[in-house]
Amino acid sequence: MQFTENEFRDYLFNHHKESISELIVGRREPVSWQGDEFPPLSFLLQQIAEQKINKILDGLESLVIIAQELRLEKTGDSTTRVDLFGNSETNGLTIIELKKSKQTERQAYTELLAYANHFCSIFPGITEGVINSVLIAPMETRTVRDAFAQEILANDKFAVALIPKQDEGKITLSVYYPDKSYYQWFQNNLLDDRSMLTVAISFPIIDGWIDIDQETGDRNIPDYSKVALNTISNTISYQLEAGGYHSLVYASQNWGEIAKLLPYPNTIYVVVINPFASFRSGINNQKVSGESALGRLAEIQEIYDQLDEDKREFWIESLESNFHDFVIRTVREEFERCFRNTDQSSFQSEISIPDWYGLKTSMIDSVFTHNLDIYLSGLLRKIYMSYVDYMYNKKEDDFYYSDDLPKYSYDTLRDFLPVWEILRGLGLGKENA
Repeated sequence: MQFTENEFRDYLFNHHKESISELIVGRREPVSWQGDEFPPLSFLLQQIAEQKINKILDGLESLVIIAQELRLEKTGDSTTRVDLFGNSETNGLTIIELKKSKQTERQAYTELLAYANHFCSIFPGITEGVINSVLIAPMETRTVRDAFAQEILANDKFAVALIPKQDEGKITLSVYYPDKSYYQWFQNNLLDDRSMLTVAISFPIIDGWIDIDQETGDRNIPDYSKVALNTISNTISYQLEAGGYHSLVYASQNWGEIAKLLPYPNTIYVVVINPFASFRSGINNQKVSGESALGRLAEIQEIYDQLDEDKREFWIESLESNFHDFVIRTVREEFERCFRNTDQSSFQSEISIPDWYGLKTSMIDSVFTHNLDIYLSGLLRKIYMSYVDYMYNKKEDDFYYSDDLPKYSYDTLRDFLPVWEILRGLGLGKENA
């Protein structure tokens, strides 16, 4: 006998309120790198995702389901219902949505995300990232598989997908792990120089507050200047993290003998992954093309074909332009917030959008400079931290980079050179560096 969706929900609630983990099969250890060379980005991304999935699975061992068909009501809105609702000592609030048909699984995943958002609205202070979403569905629709990989990797959601199976009356929930091809696509596009939007805010010396190295008589910026510049970078990075951007931020100051010749020797560089980069998807003669998977280009084409004809021509260009505006506005607002003062005085600054590859290879901008601490946000931070974990977990006799790394890992977390070198090795413009 095959259960209907309602019967399946009732079965889980009545028989596995505190033991749903007993039904889960197919859990495996995250991929591990066995080679002696630098692990590829696709491997690190797969490891990040699978570690997150397994962490949620482990937390389901303490899950207690406390309600079924939980009504979520908002004044003036229609009522929706959560299939199963519970709490875990390890994972906290957990929402389970159940669909046995591939025709409805896309709707179920959309509903899960909406439910998480609802709980954020009634418990101010929590975010969707700390709500555990469990989708029980066939996972046969590519759109759902894509969305799942995107949510756990790029959007930092805590989600797990379980595939229901029934064989001779025995019910199991098989763990879904995204195929490695998903991570390869991220690798091919994520850290390409052409994916990077760079925003630079340059400003003058502020006597007594942010000075250049010539004032100290050596090649070192005064400590108070370093503190000020790093604080500005950190403040902007925090705001980008809150906005969901994947970025790196650092301050740079030209060497003293060069700085005294320039009106704006201080610069805050903000480098953000641009999801609308034109090389990935562009429109030519009403056809969408670019360096992206054919399936994704086809989906963009489908959207494009449904747009009003007078809005089509520059649709993707407008998305990229709007993204640029969002980032520039965020950076500018945080920068200006850092320079409010009691006497209401102000100074001139200039904002530019340099080419990332050109910036990295410029002697004036990247070599004859003091490059201070780097602050990472979003997926860039996750990627970098995974690499640090990998390197410091290696056995001593395999530690062929030991002469180039600090003794303790905390020295790698902000210092410009280790971050710069490691991200370059992972593919941040590797071909052009």
